Amino acid sequence: MEEIYHLWLAAAPTPIPEDEARIYWNCKDDPTPTLDEVLRCASYLYVGSWSEEHEPENLHAGEGRSPANRLFSWLFYIGTIDRYQAPLLNEELMTRLVDLYRARPGDIPADAIELPRLESFLRQHLRLYLLPEEPGQERSDLMHH
Repeated sequence: MEEIYHLWLAAAPTPIPEDEARIYWNCKDDPTPTLDEVLRCASYLYVGSWSEEHEPENLHAGEGRSPANRLFSWLFYIGTIDRYQAPLLNEELMTRLVDLYRARPGDIPADAIELPRLESFLRQHLRLYLLPEEPGQERSDLMHH
């Protein structure tokens, strides 16, 4: 049975210390007390899902054959490329995420919310910090992908 990955976005009110962001993005089990507290205060949105068939042939940030897969890969990329962090949601990132979420000709059907719901969530949470995290999880199994 093929594994299904579910993407939730967590909009956190404060930045995450770099050492805890490193633990988060590397899926380690080390304690992250600041991150855990920030996630308890976060707002969440379920975005959609994907499976192995939606993965891009070449791993490039923002690629993939479902909107949720593209958003996850882009957030992972910008959360780890220069330094470990929860990316700040600004207008530029919001525009990029909305663009990545738009349907593409090569997409394979997958569970996904409507684009206006994503846009509304992002607009309401500008200047907060985004992580691909499920509500109520210490660290999501989504990351083990």
